[in-house]
Amino acid sequence: MSSLPLPPGGPPHLFTLTVIAALFGGFAAIERKGALQLMLSRPIVLAPLLGWALGDAQGGLMLGVPLELLFLGGVNLGGNLPDNETLLAGAVTSMVVPAGLASGFGTEPVLAALGLALLAPLAVLGRRLEGASERRNGELAALALARAGRGDASAAGLNLSGLVLPFLSASAICALCVLLSPLLAAVRIRCPVRLALGLEGGWHVIWALAAATAIRAIRDPRAPLLAALGALAVAATALVVHLVSQ
Repeated sequence: MSSLPLPPGGPPHLFTLTVIAALFGGFAAIERKGALQLMLSRPIVLAPLLGWALGDAQGGLMLGVPLELLFLGGVNLGGNLPDNETLLAGAVTSMVVPAGLASGFGTEPVLAALGLALLAPLAVLGRRLEGASERRNGELAALALARAGRGDASAAGLNLSGLVLPFLSASAICALCVLLSPLLAAVRIRCPVRLALGLEGGWHVIWALAAATAIRAIRDPRAPLLAALGALAVAATALVVHLVSQ
């Protein structure tokens, strides 16, 4: 459970959180296209920053680290479009952090596991949206070249309009996640103890998988063995910490 206290007067208004998440999600989407190059699109940066803006930077970091490791090997290069870790990190943070504030549990493993389980398909959806955006950008680039050839000064701004689609789609998804966060909070409050323990264990498994995925991404013939050992080490550490805390 996050130790971060709620701000005076209770959690921020849901509308305010929705606007914040929409702006962060949208800007992260266009930064992913190479517009700013501030690494805002990476989960390890986006989740803590968005978590801080929503009221729980520590919770955002807890979400961002395993997501960063899970998608560490994905590179948006040429025709290769990996799963969209930016959209997933923004959406999970937008839903889990407000739910933690509303439920009183804070950003903790049970909520994190629930949020990731619900929103994991967004990584694939984001890849498809990115593919549609790339095709649209190709059409805009051809149109801009044609206008530039005719001496049309509006050609310079036409290319930048290709950033509108990723901004709006990511903004809408992150905003929707905030609006749905009270439902996630209600599910957490009513979650039976046994199910909560299972979800908490599932979050530790995600950490182990993330560690294995990150190690597997290195170019070394021993990578599979090292990945397995890394996963076992993380799982064993989580088990020891759980037993000691009882």
